[in-house]
Amino acid sequence: MDTVKNRTEDSVSAAPLQPTGLENEKMDERIQAFIRFQYYANSRSDASSQAYLHDLGQFQDWLNRHHLSDLQADRLAILEFLADLRQSPQNEMLSNSTMCRKLSTLRSYYHWMLESGRMEQVPIEGIHGFKKEKSLPEFLFVEEVREFLSGFDLSNPLEFRDQVLFSLMYACGLRVSEACSLMWEQIRLDQRVLVIVGKGKKERVVPIAKWLIPLLLKYRAQSAGKGLLFYNKNGKPLTPRGVQYRMQSHADRIGMNMNVHPHMLRHSFATHLLDGGANLRVVQELLGHSSLSTTQVYTHVSTEKLQKICEKAFEDFMVDEKTS
Repeated sequence: MDTVKNRTEDSVSAAPLQPTGLENEKMDERIQAFIRFQYYANSRSDASSQAYLHDLGQFQDWLNRHHLSDLQADRLAILEFLADLRQSPQNEMLSNSTMCRKLSTLRSYYHWMLESGRMEQVPIEGIHGFKKEKSLPEFLFVEEVREFLSGFDLSNPLEFRDQVLFSLMYACGLRVSEACSLMWEQIRLDQRVLVIVGKGKKERVVPIAKWLIPLLLKYRAQSAGKGLLFYNKNGKPLTPRGVQYRMQSHADRIGMNMNVHPHMLRHSFATHLLDGGANLRVVQELLGHSSLSTTQVYTHVSTEKLQKICEKAFEDFMVDEKTS
């Protein structure tokens, strides 16, 4: 691929028009304004904001090395950036899913600049996405969940906290960020429901399983019963990374011999609901998915599970071939 400096006059002429205003605004300022807009208008997610900041930071670094700005970059520049990013030795060939996210970030950024009057046309049009690999969510079988939610030393306050935390994440299908920010006022034990504030500050109501009620009552009696449910050993709010560490430590301690992660419990919740005959729309509501297509991936998980069960049941089955 030609380098930016060696582009032909034709390729340079395809660059976007000059911005209609804010000529003195720096790219750093535009990135911060874009992230603020996305946060308040759409996601209200700190994780999404960090992902935007990381992706656009990579783009800005590349532009600086090639003596360009985001307002000067044309379609060829963006294509070269994506190619360099994917082939960079330290990135070890980024996956299609990751590249799709980075391209999506650039699309959102440039369309925001168009809508906010910073540009009159954008260079991102006509750049097609990367084909995503079809990957099924990792989940635990019911027996594995039972094993994982046992084996705690309940005389240890941190282990008892972990049992309540992991049980809630599984039984209510919580995202790890939702579990870390969960407040006691969101738990309505008298109604046996949990009010969850999910992505985009959208609320959803999830029933609390009967087997979880005694555990929550005991945990409330041993804690303040107000404010956040879960703190670390230093009295600070739990972080998603801290939950990941505690999950893997517990799995290793009880001899599960497998890698576990917080979202695996949410995947298991959805898969077991479908296995139990739940309607796909119901699962969508309980998970807080805005699109049914996001939930449909779990139908593939359940189908694959059934296929494996059938294959195992009939692996030694053979039909005698009779000659006429």
